[in-house]
Amino acid sequence: NKLMKLMKHITIALVLCAVPAMAFGQVADCEDCDHQLSVYRSGGLVATAAGDAEMVNYRATCNNVTRTGQMTPNDDGIVNKLLTGDLACDADDGTFELGPITDGGWFWIHIGDNSAVGNIVASDVLMNAETDITDPGDSITMMEGAGAVLLTHPATGRTGLLPTILPEPHMEPVAATPCGAAGAGTGASPFTRVDSECMMGDGGTIVLANYTDSISGATTRIMDGGTVTRPAGTGSLSITVDLWGNGTGAFFNGTDGGTNGINFARGNAHLSGAATRHLARYTGVTYTVSAGSGVGGGSEITSGTALEGVDHAAPAENGDNAVAVSVVDNDANCSTTNNFPTPVTVSAIVADGDTGAEQVTPAIARAATSNIAGTLKFTVVCPTASANMGQELVPENPFPTDK
Repeated sequence: NKLMKLMKHITIALVLCAVPAMAFGQVADCEDCDHQLSVYRSGGLVATAAGDAEMVNYRATCNNVTRTGQMTPNDDGIVNKLLTGDLACDADDGTFELGPITDGGWFWIHIGDNSAVGNIVASDVLMNAETDITDPGDSITMMEGAGAVLLTHPATGRTGLLPTILPEPHMEPVAATPCGAAGAGTGASPFTRVDSECMMGDGGTIVLANYTDSISGATTRIMDGGTVTRPAGTGSLSITVDLWGNGTGAFFNGTDGGTNGINFARGNAHLSGAATRHLARYTGVTYTVSAGSGVGGGSEITSGTALEGVDHAAPAENGDNAVAVSVVDNDANCSTTNNFPTPVTVSAIVADGDTGAEQVTPAIARAATSNIAGTLKFTVVCPTASANMGQELVPENPFPTDK
């Protein structure tokens, strides 16, 4: 009896030694395994190692036994492996993972006297939607794998692999809606805040400047680097300058939408031509105006003390957070003997806080020390006639006497 008990213990010990580690819940490591075979059977594989990988790891599981190992790339970065012997598999639920490799690897399997070839698939695409393979009936057996189906014709033994993850047709990218406001800004369609599922901008700004043409009454915008013509005589030109978002996407942080939700459209430059311009421009903004061609853009102008016929003040109406640059005639610049342009620089400075830089998300981008959020430069030029004023234009004699 003692001998029988001893033999029983030895037999149990031998059985336990033969059970793979996977049976005890331990998972064999497969560092960087990012691809796998669609169907694991005896056969072989070939692939390209990713990057400068010195080794390609693999983990093969078949009939509840897991084996791991490594493959060494050749001088061209290619690895290959015969899936025979201990690595042969005849189980329907076998898996073979490997990596790091690039897409484009392939494998072959043997079933009886027949074979099939398939792609080594990237593990991160296996969660993609799959298509159903048409079932022809009892004449064909179908076994689902990883991103493919193994088809076998029992009568002939012929077999093949069909992918189930199909290429998607090319689609033009859909432009995301910039964060900001939706609606028309009317009582029937007030502005509402758009702050989710939208494209966030970079906090950049634009400085807008325009004036009303004294003859046509049209509103004319002055582009950065552009010119305006100095009025002659007693005329005066008033240019309104204010600060807006650059349109890449920003939303108002406050909870008060104001009349018809206008606050939710804060900084939207398309409102700069509307009657509500003074409500929609950025707040917490002050301005400096410099004129002349000296170093640093000329000299800063103190409001009320014109320089070269250029001055500035708060706009006559709704002047908060904007500046009105005025231009008048100046004989030292424009006369019968003078024709000197005047460069002008307007800088917008944004304060701290939720009525300044943090009134929108993302916050208004500013220079670190000066808090300048944007600048606009333009040049005041003389009227075309200035260079000819006081000069008598004598037509050429059509009948010369020297011939």
